[in-house]
Amino acid sequence: MTDKKILVLIIDRDNDIEKVTGIKTPIIGKDELLKAAIEFAKLSPEDSDLNVIFAGLQLLEKLNNEGVKAEVALVGGDESDPVKGDLRIKNDVEKLKSSYGLDGAIIVSDGTEDELVIPVIQSVLPIVSVKRVVVEQLRGVEETYILLGKYLKKAIFEPRFSRIFLGIPGIIILSVVLLSFLGYLQYATLVIGIIISGAMIVRGFNLEEMIYEYWASSPIMFVSSTVATIFVVIGAILFFYTLSSAQTIYGVGAAIENSSPVFGLSVFSVLIGKGIIKLINRSIKVWRDIIGMILTLIFIIAFMRLGDALSRAEGNTTLEILKSAVFASGFISILLIGVGAAGLLTIAITYIERKYIEK
Repeated sequence: MTDKKILVLIIDRDNDIEKVTGIKTPIIGKDELLKAAIEFAKLSPEDSDLNVIFAGLQLLEKLNNEGVKAEVALVGGDESDPVKGDLRIKNDVEKLKSSYGLDGAIIVSDGTEDELVIPVIQSVLPIVSVKRVVVEQLRGVEETYILLGKYLKKAIFEPRFSRIFLGIPGIIILSVVLLSFLGYLQYATLVIGIIISGAMIVRGFNLEEMIYEYWASSPIMFVSSTVATIFVVIGAILFFYTLSSAQTIYGVGAAIENSSPVFGLSVFSVLIGKGIIKLINRSIKVWRDIIGMILTLIFIIAFMRLGDALSRAEGNTTLEILKSAVFASGFISILLIGVGAAGLLTIAITYIERKYIEK
């Protein structure tokens, strides 16, 4: 191990040290890190990151005394964008490795959140060990209140915590108030369960970062997809609510008739978003989305007529009622005409596009 050069790497994933002191990360070397620690101690003496810095400096001194070639550095991420922050940490570690000829790293951190970046670092530099710094706290009542106040301040003013501790309870309270005002307070437990489970799913599967990336790649499609999702949810609620009020074949007809336009609007939202992007890019292929909208409109009409006919059809069995509704509504003929017309339009426009426009 003495032949290898080790980096004592202090992780500050939320970049508190740069944010508080204004000193840009990475901070490299014992002297520079000590200066940064003193400055940080003046401005935020209670922060656990301070203990992590001194733990890193202590580890550096210990390694040097044992004859190990070692260097120390602090790298910071990004509080508002974890993906961007992890990429920044990776780039900084790559530069440190090439500049100092490092063979491995010892990670120093104060918790599991900072340690989430370990796989990123490991892709650049072998990790020899991980040192987690646990800050000892006094157990008196007064100190407990001070500690609670500190965490409460974090929960209110730091966005990564306030979204969970303030945002979700705020949505729950607002939902209960609205349900009470509308006279649907009996559904409060169901709504609260949906909100909490939804938040757990988003955090558990890291959907938040995926949503940020989707928004960054295409804001128009993000908005149109969000609107489409809302319409799908409304359509599903409308369908099952109508169905539950009359649990018969006639209720199915009413549910289809009422929900078809809403489901159609969800498809329209996506097609409009794609069409806008093609118009911005001046792409002639916007006609495909227009044909898609026409076809969607035909499907809406067909299903609405089927639902209307189904709710008024007569017959002794469910199969007879269904046959009567299908033929009375002209469901099959409308779909065949619509699909056929869309197919012919597609063939004709594709031919014109290839023969004249592309040339």
